[in-house]
Amino acid sequence: MHQLTKDPETILGNGPRTASSPKRSMTRFELSRYLDYCSEMSSLIGKIAALYVQDYDDSVVLGAVDQIEDLTASLSRKAWQKIMINNQLSDEPVSTLRKGPAHTPLADGAD
Repeated sequence: MHQLTKDPETILGNGPRTASSPKRSMTRFELSRYLDYCSEMSSLIGKIAALYVQDYDDSVVLGAVDQIEDLTASLSRKAWQKIMINNQLSDEPVSTLRKGPAHTPLADGAD
């Protein structure tokens, strides 16, 4: 649920906000930076998994690492897709671009 606030589509303001909607205050730059860090972290996890088992001969372990590398590559690709979507949007804070009725502010740390 935490990641819902990191989706570039929320900047477009599709649908009304509710009292339980999380606060979205990232700018386009901040969101791109966050997604870039996510992509880098995913890549590092895949590389660490490969390095950890580089001297193993167990086919089950090697298969698991291949799956980890596939998963982290897929996560990194999805982060970059979001970065590309984000780069096509304006540079205003998400909170100013949302459409719909005003909502009650949530407590700090709620998103």
